[in-house]
Amino acid sequence: CVVGWNLQWAKMCATINNYFLLLLVFSTTSILANDNGLGPTPAMGWNTWCTLGPCQRDYCDAAEIMSIADAMEFNGMRDLGYTYINLDDCWADHRDEDGNIVPDSNRFPNGIAPVIKYLNKKGFKFGLYTDAGNATCQSGGRNQPIPGSYGHYEQDAATYASWGVEYVKMDWCNTKGVNLDPHVAYRNMSRALEKTGKKIWLNSCEWGVMQPWYWMYQYANSWRTGPDHHDNWDSTSNIIEINAELGVYAGPGGWNDPDFIYTGGQGCDPPVDSAHCPGQTDIEYRTEFSMWCLMAAPLIVATDIRNLTDVMKKVLFNKEMIAINQDSLGKGGNRIGFSDCPNKACQIWSKDLSDGGKAIGLYNPNDVSYYIYIDFDEHFNWPVVFMRDLWKLEDVGVVKNSFSVLVSGHGVEVYKIMKHK
Repeated sequence: CVVGWNLQWAKMCATINNYFLLLLVFSTTSILANDNGLGPTPAMGWNTWCTLGPCQRDYCDAAEIMSIADAMEFNGMRDLGYTYINLDDCWADHRDEDGNIVPDSNRFPNGIAPVIKYLNKKGFKFGLYTDAGNATCQSGGRNQPIPGSYGHYEQDAATYASWGVEYVKMDWCNTKGVNLDPHVAYRNMSRALEKTGKKIWLNSCEWGVMQPWYWMYQYANSWRTGPDHHDNWDSTSNIIEINAELGVYAGPGGWNDPDFIYTGGQGCDPPVDSAHCPGQTDIEYRTEFSMWCLMAAPLIVATDIRNLTDVMKKVLFNKEMIAINQDSLGKGGNRIGFSDCPNKACQIWSKDLSDGGKAIGLYNPNDVSYYIYIDFDEHFNWPVVFMRDLWKLEDVGVVKNSFSVLVSGHGVEVYKIMKHK
């Protein structure tokens, strides 16, 4: 549609163009999606971001990474599907005279490749961070800016592949000075990774500014949908709201990424003698994990999993919630309605499952508890359902027509339902 001479015509054209864009997404995703064979289900794993201190400290080293792998093997996380171990903005140092990216020799004295070999032998995949611009977002305690990949996409991709990297997160800092277009930058990195001949997961991180859920599936296996997630309820609830209606754009090969999860709490500022300084309550951590599972979002943990707290054990190891996240149908969950709370703040979420059932979340973002009501016939045309509570890990049983439950403030109750004859 070509915009005509008046505002009314322009608005009509915009509506038509958006309609055809949605048709393109729904009808051709399987054809246009980044066809590298990766990501039939959302990635699961761990990231360095908030482990050895509060978020944005950006420190990591070889010994830490190998100790994380040891812990995830020993505590069972690997066998539950947490197989990616990813470095954030903490590993690189400079470029050599030939333009090759060089790891920080103080943190990785033998380079990156030996660490990857150690992880691979234990059944893990290795990922690292770069930036689309000419420098990364943080210096990570170093005295100089850390080079981004601008002008070196193919060179960096070839280097990563030679080391054995299997996941690349590309951030979006320091791009204005070089006038980058994210459509072009992520396309170029995607093609550069493909050119290596090695299957490498690409995670785009342009913070949702250009609505990547509409177009990034052509280039990346996951894309950030919003700003950085932080270990506090205001951030968590905001991220949930941003993603409330984006589930339709997720599917095998390409996933909405709300950012890391902080179950148990980020690291502490020295000299606090603790592995975790939680910014959220146990209820909020359970909600965070639940909503990420319902969204079919990547489950990348950014806390110290070598020191598991009770809430970490209860939340991160819930096999039935993980099964919802990893369901082979690959449908993202969406908010489908509201319940009768003040300002309709209480929400009903649903995610279709491969066995014909649905996962439902009754979510209360308010500060106080409220009953949340759902009418199964109204929402699903199912007058009778069989329900299972995915946090109590017990059957509710056969329920006719509707159901209500008291949900704690900042809490969510999650169930699996099947149509019952």
